[in-house]
Amino acid sequence: MTDKLRFGQFISEKRTRLSMTKRELAGEIGITTAYLSQIESGIRSNPKRDIIENLIICLRLNEEETYRLYDLYAKVTDTVAIDIAQFIKQNDIVSKAIRKAKKSGASETVWLEFIDRLNK
Repeated sequence: MTDKLRFGQFISEKRTRLSMTKRELAGEIGITTAYLSQIESGIRSNPKRDIIENLIICLRLNEEETYRLYDLYAKVTDTVAIDIAQFIKQNDIVSKAIRKAKKSGASETVWLEFIDRLNK
């Protein structure tokens, strides 16, 4: 299964869960039904950021689902997840930390320990 199809299927599953038709969701997020159909089928996978944000609202995604949508979108567009890119742009120190981790070859264990410290 391609990343494009996974992205579209995620949207389709969430829409179906809400018992929404493609026409209803497309109208709410401001795109055509044909365009939504292409996204859900994996033919198209690069809607603009405002469409992504509208999807989050209209599909009533919780935080975990929102992060999943961002990650799927990042994979199909070969970019960094929207929320992460925004955080990096707002915090110069994050770029420095990531470069330092890259240069030192930080392992998954190091990152997991870092996350654990942030959670405390």
